[in-house]
Amino acid sequence: MSDLRKHPLSPLLVRIYEVLGGKRRRSVAKLVFKLLFRLEGGQYRSASVRALLARDYSVEVEAHSYGECFVPGAFAPSVKVGKFVSIARDVRVFTQNHPIDRLSSHPYFYERGFGVVESDQLEPSESVIGHDVWIGQGAIILPGCKRVGTGAIIGAGAVVTKSVPDYAIVTGNPAKIIRYRFDEDTIASLLESLWWERSFNELVQFRKDFCVSVADLEDNNPILHAPAQHPN
Repeated sequence: MSDLRKHPLSPLLVRIYEVLGGKRRRSVAKLVFKLLFRLEGGQYRSASVRALLARDYSVEVEAHSYGECFVPGAFAPSVKVGKFVSIARDVRVFTQNHPIDRLSSHPYFYERGFGVVESDQLEPSESVIGHDVWIGQGAIILPGCKRVGTGAIIGAGAVVTKSVPDYAIVTGNPAKIIRYRFDEDTIASLLESLWWERSFNELVQFRKDFCVSVADLEDNNPILHAPAQHPN
């Protein structure tokens, strides 16, 4: 069974969103998203909000992730957010810069929505935020960052200009690696475990293991070594 939820009343709210122009009017989108969250178990579980976000804003968010990624327009198109990602307020992700080698850098001359050019001139690059990432308040991720690795931490106010490795902690402007959360062997074990692919009900059975330091887990710990039971 999927970890995401869809309430029987959700299609009605989606229809209201469409009639009121939620794709163009972010105030409408925010209100409808809030109501859908209440029906479908919050940001962690809502299937309907994720579908609207992907369809109308080209932002994909997997199960159990929460935060600023659900603010319409906060994340640029082509952003993909993994599972169990924690995103604080005022975080922004950009996937496209203004051109700097043309007569003008103004969007009149590269975005067709202004009616000046017949087609969009620039293609946004894809930006992937891995699983179990924590992004602090006010962090900015720029187009040079193609991937934030699984388990990474981005400090509050950081300006990220390039990709971040798995389980790295970065801070500053421009953001730099200050250290890694774990040693290389531990990182390898965590990545091989794919624990984030387990169903929520299965993870709950291991909740005690999530309440201690990784260093205190036994070598044969099932959350790290037993095959995951993938949700349907």
